[in-house]
Amino acid sequence: MAKKAAMNSMLTWLLRTKPVSRRGFTLIELLVAIVVGSIIVSTMLFLVVELLKINRREEVLTQTQQDMRRALDYITRDAGEAVFIYSTPNAIVNDITNATLLDQLADFPRADEVPVLAFWRLDPLDPSNASVRTFFTSTCASAFSGARLSECNTLRVRQGYYTLVVYALQKNTGADIWGGKSRIVRYELPKYTSGGLATLAITSGYAEPTGSANTFANWTKGEGATPRNISVLTDFVDNNDLAQPMTGLCPANYLQTPANNNNFYACVRQGTTVVNPSDSNLTTGNNQTLTVFLRGNVDAQNSGLGGFSQASSLPTLKSEVLIRGVLDKQPGL
Repeated sequence: MAKKAAMNSMLTWLLRTKPVSRRGFTLIELLVAIVVGSIIVSTMLFLVVELLKINRREEVLTQTQQDMRRALDYITRDAGEAVFIYSTPNAIVNDITNATLLDQLADFPRADEVPVLAFWRLDPLDPSNASVRTFFTSTCASAFSGARLSECNTLRVRQGYYTLVVYALQKNTGADIWGGKSRIVRYELPKYTSGGLATLAITSGYAEPTGSANTFANWTKGEGATPRNISVLTDFVDNNDLAQPMTGLCPANYLQTPANNNNFYACVRQGTTVVNPSDSNLTTGNNQTLTVFLRGNVDAQNSGLGGFSQASSLPTLKSEVLIRGVLDKQPGL
């Protein structure tokens, strides 16, 4: 009983004891904590966003440079198969008519297309094409007659046909599907289309550049209008609006084409040897070499990433090409 009474007395004393005063945060302290926390969180978020932008910008730079490299590799491989390359795409074809090579191509180039390279290449016949297999599994005389019989026999021997290829730089307007400042377009005029090969139907406006009345250097188009057969190789190419020609971009004995571009241009060797010193018109070209330059620009890509610093601008790519063709060429005398 005594023990129970002692516990009751202690419980009564505890109940009579005043509770300890508990003091919380004031409104000002809470506001200060919120402000400081917001500043810290905002700073961290800003740093994270900037790091993401920098990472994305570097990805864009890398991807664009890779696209430029692939485009340059394609152009150099294409030009490496050339049998004849023009020192300038606007080379005079006929002194009487004053017609240039590009003047004869219908609707190409347009006012906003600047020609850079023009050459002839020999396109081999594709053995996987059913029409091609017909040429080699049947007698030409059983399928053709007249001029087409001769053409069939020529294809069996040559196993290819000549195609005119032109590369041009076209400025982007912003109203089309293309990004960047400019793009590279590739024009070609093949002797046959995929559908016309079976019947040896020559493409409209095409003329054989190795005939008795036609040559590579003085090519004149055939009957009919040439088609506007172009494809876009790459966009996000840099663009410059230079009114005056730029000099000193190519070494000696090389011609820059075009003369007022420093973003996509070529240096074509002008080597020629006079066959007969008394007649300067009788010349034959050496094996030509050329150097192609290409520079990309990513300023118009993903504008939400902010501006690209000068230190991050894309460098100019360079590739040298030795033309494999030997037609109408000989080593220097």
